[in-house]
Amino acid sequence: MLTIDYSVAKPENAMDIAALHTKSWQRTYHTMLKAEYLSDIAPSERLTVWQSRFSHDNDKQHVIIANHHSKLVGFICVYADHSEEHGSLLDNLHVDSNYHGNGIAKQLIALAMTWLKENAKHPSVHLEVLSGNQHAIKVYEKLGAKRIKEGVWHAPCGSLVDEYVYLWPEITL
Repeated sequence: MLTIDYSVAKPENAMDIAALHTKSWQRTYHTMLKAEYLSDIAPSERLTVWQSRFSHDNDKQHVIIANHHSKLVGFICVYADHSEEHGSLLDNLHVDSNYHGNGIAKQLIALAMTWLKENAKHPSVHLEVLSGNQHAIKVYEKLGAKRIKEGVWHAPCGSLVDEYVYLWPEITL
C-alpha cells in the first residue's frame, strides 16, 4: 500500500502540476491532439495556465495535490458554482500513469467533494471528458457520475474532439 500525502496546492506547485498535466495529455491524448502541439506547445501553455491560476486569489477555485515521497503523482482542480445549470466544475483530474490503480483519483475526488460541500451553493458537480479517454470515463462512472450530454471540444491545437459531460446530481462520495 502506497503512502500518499494530500494537501492544498500552492503557487510553488504550479511547475510540477503543469508538468504532470502535460505528461498526462501526451500519454492520453496522443491520438486525439496534434503531436507537434503536445510536444512543442503544450508544456509552456500548461505552465502559463497554472501560473495564471495561482497568480490571484479565487475563492471558487480549489486545487488538491497528491504526493508520494515528495513527488507529485496527482492533482485535482475544482470550481465551486461554475454553472447555473450544472453546478460546480471538476476541471482537471490527473494521476501519473505509474500510479493508476492505487485509489488516488477516487481520494482526490472525495477530498474535492468535501471542499465543495462546504463552499458551493449548487448541489451538483459536472465535468467534461474526451470520448477517447476511456480510463477516466470508467473511473467517473464507477464513482456514480452519469453522462448527460455530448459535444465537441475545440482543442487549442485546432483539433475537434468528441467529448462528454458527466454529472453528479449531488455532491457525494
